[in-house]
Amino acid sequence: MKKKVLAAVLVAAMTMGLAACGSKSNDSAPADTAEKTEEAADGEETADAEAADGEEKYPEGYTLRVGMNCGAAPFGWTQDDDSNGAWPIDGTDQYVCGYDVQVARKICDTYGWNLKIIKTDWDGLIPGVVSGKLDCCISTLGVTEERLQSVDFSDYYWNNGCVMVVRKDSKYANATSIQDFAGAKVTSQAVSIWIPLVKQIPDVQEQPGLGEMSELFVGVSSGKLDAIITGLTEAQSGCMSNPDLTYVTFEDGKGFDVELSSLCAGIPLAKGNTELKEKIDAVIATMDHDTQLEMMTNALNQQPLSDGSDAEALTAEETKDVTNE
Repeated sequence: MKKKVLAAVLVAAMTMGLAACGSKSNDSAPADTAEKTEEAADGEETADAEAADGEEKYPEGYTLRVGMNCGAAPFGWTQDDDSNGAWPIDGTDQYVCGYDVQVARKICDTYGWNLKIIKTDWDGLIPGVVSGKLDCCISTLGVTEERLQSVDFSDYYWNNGCVMVVRKDSKYANATSIQDFAGAKVTSQAVSIWIPLVKQIPDVQEQPGLGEMSELFVGVSSGKLDAIITGLTEAQSGCMSNPDLTYVTFEDGKGFDVELSSLCAGIPLAKGNTELKEKIDAVIATMDHDTQLEMMTNALNQQPLSDGSDAEALTAEETKDVTNE
């Protein structure tokens, strides 16, 4: 019950943020994984290459190849069974569950498509789409100018904020500005929109980016890192699972200089693939504000928590909106 109450509080704190980005995304100006995506692509027809003129490229029964990181709760985490709507990870005996999985299933259910989720490292997601090995990625990727040079994006399906995660007993727990982190050991997830922000902290001791969110949270808990930069949703999720952690938000002008669109998640797909974009956008259009909040609440309630964690350690005050930094 504690867990469900907190999930509702956390999601309620995101309520104003969901509208901050609007809905449009394209108006703004990894090694073993590569092997897996290649195997998935072998013998599989790509829609653009095989569809004849006038023939529907994505008919009922089409297998949608979706790249997903599978390691960032509450958007996607790996588990050993199909409970809570989890979906098989192609080529493995594991499953992935979370908000991104709910979105992928909703899209495929709408059109009668088969869903194939291909676990892909962060640095392989965009290249996988560009190469045609993936039809799209549903992995909470922010819409950035750099990414728009390589791929198109669907309309936004989630909005995030930018925060820093620290130990509760750390001197940084009461920070009010990124200036307060001068000299701190800070990093974020490798190949993420957060990594470039580290250098905005004065005299920062930048640490190498890590691959999984769980590694980042362990780094802070162990004291090897003073702080990490991440999204509000990921921070809330991590603090639920790691009760020794909290996160710091900043008032306007005291946080990071970051484009609002990069905090809004879209689904990358091949440049010029208007047919798939229109189909995906049509489904996203049915995911109104309340639907998105319900889906995220489900994900937060279902995500695995560490033993003995006290969900009520996070308060409503800690979940204030930070989307207008």
